[in-house]
Amino acid sequence: MTAAPVLAADSGVTIQSDLLGNIVVSTVDLLEFPQGLYGFPDCHVFALLPAPREGLYWLQSCEFKALAFVMVDPFVHFSGFNIDLSTTELARLGTSEPTDILVLAIVTMPSERGHPLTANLQAPVLFNVRDRRAFQAIRSEDGNGIREPFFVQDESVAVA
Repeated sequence: MTAAPVLAADSGVTIQSDLLGNIVVSTVDLLEFPQGLYGFPDCHVFALLPAPREGLYWLQSCEFKALAFVMVDPFVHFSGFNIDLSTTELARLGTSEPTDILVLAIVTMPSERGHPLTANLQAPVLFNVRDRRAFQAIRSEDGNGIREPFFVQDESVAVA
């Protein structure tokens, strides 16, 4: 991984991405992960961008241009998905207002064409969209797996 500089501009910041190209986002749209993500403790600032498919997003690191995740809204793609956040998780988010909270899961792309995408529902990423803070929560007690399969109409999640 190589660090990518974040270039400030009056209209926002330009984030370099190996996958998405140069992206310009408003500074108020950047998300802070104070402890980083599991496996990526040095990555603290990300941009969350919608993908062309409903309920799919890109989570692009602002510090490492090679690091981008596909994210899925589990409430859209997993029938019956439910999550009850603990008092500790709500305190860590800094809110208990449901309208301030976004829950997404990291997607793993299939190794072979025709196989389903999978999502890590056991370790969802919790966002406080008002304060722009986020963290990944390990929730093994919920009974969700780390590779829950799902399909989208066209498995391409390309942004173009």
